[in-house]
Amino acid sequence: MARRLFVERGYAGTSVQDVAEQVQMTKGSLYYHFSSKEELLHALMTPPLGEHDAFVADLNAAGTMTTDLLARLVDIFDEHAALLRSLFGDPSVARELRRLRLPERVLTLQKAIGGGTDQAAVLRGRCVVGVIHAGVLTAAETGTTAERCAGTPRTSFDQRRRLTAEEKSFVIAAARAVLSVPASTTHATAAGPGPHRWAG
Repeated sequence: MARRLFVERGYAGTSVQDVAEQVQMTKGSLYYHFSSKEELLHALMTPPLGEHDAFVADLNAAGTMTTDLLARLVDIFDEHAALLRSLFGDPSVARELRRLRLPERVLTLQKAIGGGTDQAAVLRGRCVVGVIHAGVLTAAETGTTAERCAGTPRTSFDQRRRLTAEEKSFVIAAARAVLSVPASTTHATAAGPGPHRWAG
């Protein structure tokens, strides 16, 4: 329920009392489980951050980017898009995201994707993350042409939009292009020669 409220009202616009009412608990009972709204946020961020860390570990173990791994990264962003979008656009959350080491985690992801720690590798990784971020996190904001023309209001948590198969394929293809990972209908591994294997 906290996730729903954070998505629909924003973190700053959601109080502990709001969450307590949604789960039909007293405020005191909720505080027994979570000492603060910040602790609620940390609990909600545990799944996406865990998936992020697991992805980085698997990519480093694989030693090279594959279409399967890119698809998995897009899925991680897509699955948690509603929550991430609401948090990233809320300045009041910045301090808590730093406490969760989000900037360091993003840099680690960029280095893993780029295939190194040098400036060029980090830039490649940043570009890939940027492509996925733009393709996934803005999907629900832009909506269809008809929705934009009709001025359709922000959707509820239950109606949050996921990428279509065609959109997902396009985002993956754009990320592949940045890394020069060959297209493959079987999502085969794209082998590479050394630390700068994804340079264009």
